[in-house]
Amino acid sequence: SGRERGAAFPGLDQLDFVVGALVAVFLVAPGWATAVFTLPVLAVVLVMTPVLHVGTNVIAYAIGVKNEPW
Repeated sequence: SGRERGAAFPGLDQLDFVVGALVAVFLVAPGWATAVFTLPVLAVVLVMTPVLHVGTNVIAYAIGVKNEPW
């Protein structure tokens, strides 16, 4: 992608893990996944993941735990 290791990659940074985990759970346990991950639940997961990811990274940067805010 032409980016240095550890550089910010908005959107992809937050959602690639979630999408991979959802694909894995739908492959391993499709019945359970379709019962648990309804469209509203998926929407909340996909919206809240980046919000929580960015928020916790900013807090960690502010208190000196991380060297970069991403």
